[in-house]
Formats: sequence, C-alpha cells, structure tokens
Amino acid sequence: MRDLLDIKLFSQSFETILDADQQLLQARLIAEMYSKIENGISVLSDLKARKSYLYYGTIAENLGLLAQEQEINSIWEDQLLQKIHTEDLQKKYRLEFQFFQLLNTLAAEERMDFEMITKLRMKSKEGKYVLVKHRLLYIASSDDGAIWLALCLYNLIYDHPEFAIPQGAIMNKQTGKIIEHDEERFNGFLSVREKEILQLIKHGKRSKEIADRLALSINTINRHRQNIFQKLNVSNALEACKIAETMGLLVLTAK
Repeated sequence: MRDLLDIKLFSQSFETILDADQQLLQARLIAEMYSKIENGISVLSDLKARKSYLYYGTIAENLGLLAQEQEINSIWEDQLLQKIHTEDLQKKYRLEFQFFQLLNTLAAEERMDFEMITKLRMKSKEGKYVLVKHRLLYIASSDDGAIWLALCLYNLIYDHPEFAIPQGAIMNKQTGKIIEHDEERFNGFLSVREKEILQLIKHGKRSKEIADRLALSINTINRHRQNIFQKLNVSNALEACKIAETMGLLVLTAK
C-alpha cells in the first residue's frame, strides 16, 4: 500500500514552484507552532525534495522518542510509524491514498478545506498501546497543480467520551461533513458502468468479451477504459484494478 502511495506522490511533475524557499520556511514555522501549542508531534513533508521536518512536543516523551527537531531524507516518519499497530498503519495508508486521489479532483485552492483524521494505537515507552489522533493536511501545491507540502499532526486522545475521534475519515473543514458519508464526489469517482467494466477487466475479460456481455460496442468499452485510466491516473489495466481496489471502488461481483 505504501508502495502505491510512493508511485502516486512521486510521479507528480512539480515543474514550477514560485517562492519555494519562502513557502517552505512558512510551512516549517506552522509545523513547529502546532507541535508547541498542541504538545504534539508535527511532521512536514516536502514531496518534491523527498524530505521531512519533524517537530516534537511533550507527546514524544510518552512515546519514548527524543524530543528534538529532526530533518530526514524521507517523506515517511518511520521512527513514529513503527510504533503504530499494524492494522491501524495499513488503514492509515489506505485512507491517505483515497485522500490523495480525492484532492487530485479538486482545484489547488480548495485542497486546504479538507483534512484526513485517523485514530491510531501507538506504543508508549512502556510498551503499551495509547490512542493517538493523526491528522493529515496538504498545505501547498506547485504552480502546475502537484500536491507539494503535507503536514501530519499527532496528538494524544483525551480519555473522555465527549472527545470521540472517528476510526478514519476525510473531512471538509468548511462544512464539517465527513466525505465518505455526505459527499457524492468521492463515491461517484467512477460511474456504475465504469466499475462494472473494471470488475470484468479484473477477472481477465477482454474488451470484445466485455462488449458482448454488456451488449455494447467495443468502441464504447474502449472509451470507458480510457476514461477509467484517466480518472485513476494510470496507464494500464493492472494498475487500474490495483488502485481501484485500494480505494474501495471495486464493490461489484461480476465475473
């Protein structure tokens, strides 16, 4: 799952970023501020440079981490990620992939209206799992629309029922709505017909077989195939099926 994320994140062009140094400096100050105000951990990742800047608040001590600023040559904060329960980590990666795909359907200026929230079990310095809220925001894009700077925030969850955190959700911060439940934009990413065709492709059916089965022309099937590839930003059927499964879009049972 992380490999798929790498492919998508790093295949962006990042052709032009005006005032990149100034934007990065401002983003680093924001990340540092969050870590201090919320006593959490902030991770600012530069997807173009493939680097991250880590800022540790007091939560770091609870997790058995050295509370010091770090700069690493990776967009993955493995020192933190290795403390996450395996099931929660895979859930986090899957939702991050869905979030990235969703944001690619939005104009750059709309992306900051959305965030991803995940409840994680992370090992404390005593070796016991504690609940942590993880938030992901993409806070800057390149001038050609590539998603450039990502901000991850980790905070301990208050042990009180009024502070309930969803297991995993993508939220519109302007409306307060959970995307998967309240928005058609994501659920309608592929049409019913496109999902049906992709499911048949997954089961090894060729365009002629699909056309015969659905009583459509082969030209119509090929047009649907191209639309699917374009929406998923892929170049072949194998990758399309893999990404659609990861996004939870292949829900039909056609064979």
